[in-house]
Amino acid sequence: MSMRKRLHAAVFFILLLFCLAFDAGELHATSPAGLAKNIAPETKKPNEFLLSMASDEVKIGTYLLNIRKLEVASGTWVVDFYVWFIWENAKINPINFEIMNGAVEFKDEPVFDTIEVEGRTFKWVAHRIVATITNDLNFKYYPLDIQKLTIEIEDRELSLGKMKYIISSEENAIDDLVKIQGWEIKEKFCNVATHKYKTSFGYDDGTNTGLTYSRYVFGLNISRPRFSSMLKLLLPLSIILSLSFLSFTLSPDKISQRISLGISTVFTSVAFHINLTSAIPQVSYLTLADRLMISCYFILFCSLISTIYLIRYVDSQQLEKAVKINRYLGFLVPLFGVSLIIMQFFTF
Repeated sequence: MSMRKRLHAAVFFILLLFCLAFDAGELHATSPAGLAKNIAPETKKPNEFLLSMASDEVKIGTYLLNIRKLEVASGTWVVDFYVWFIWENAKINPINFEIMNGAVEFKDEPVFDTIEVEGRTFKWVAHRIVATITNDLNFKYYPLDIQKLTIEIEDRELSLGKMKYIISSEENAIDDLVKIQGWEIKEKFCNVATHKYKTSFGYDDGTNTGLTYSRYVFGLNISRPRFSSMLKLLLPLSIILSLSFLSFTLSPDKISQRISLGISTVFTSVAFHINLTSAIPQVSYLTLADRLMISCYFILFCSLISTIYLIRYVDSQQLEKAVKINRYLGFLVPLFGVSLIIMQFFTF
């Protein structure tokens, strides 16, 4: 195969790797396992919703105003939002709540009002809160990861037997001006769950009903920009591998040049790997970036081993056979490399 054809093959490798991996990245972006889904919006009108509430139910809602200081390394972020409660039972006071996965930095004075619906009086109270939230971020698909940020609210005193939250999902929203630098907001979600504590907190009334609480969860899914993330990941990786594959365009007797090219690509890939993963904390599992770079190391290793293997034939003066083997390796190694790289995008 001529030098021009091999150069064309290297360019084709870069384009093929980028296009196929971009499609795979979009697949993970739209359907990653375990992401929370938006609950179906209620069909009841607001007044009908209130009239259907039981005496122990409290309607809760949030409106997110601002997000700042998202620290990926620690999984913390600062959120500014409104939260409101609507209830009827005079024995319930839901304003004594707490954020279970964060700490409140600022809480303004509550605003109280009442709502009259067909002879029934409902109490309404709203707070504006600034809080530092902590979430356990998942970097398995980094740098194509989708992260879930949640605000989890629970009453401080009233257990599930005395009070439970209910929601109207369309009333929980995110302001249009909310932006997160370097991230895209994909969707919001909200739900109500229950949380059981494995302690009585030193108090036991004999009923064992004070251990389970109603918990409201509001959150959003965010992702890194697809195109720029893929470009920053695949373009350097493709160039490194293409340079390694170009060693097969050299004749088998150019041993020193081929080994020098192989070793330089190994050092370059290590530096790229370190720079790529420096933006996230140390995790106990392999990220997509790690799997891609490990695949890259293996491909570079195969390229170097191929060069060393050809030394046997060059030293024994079997140059014609070495050229033939080099021609086959120049096709098989890139094909294997492309397949291995693309496979990582579909490995869960």
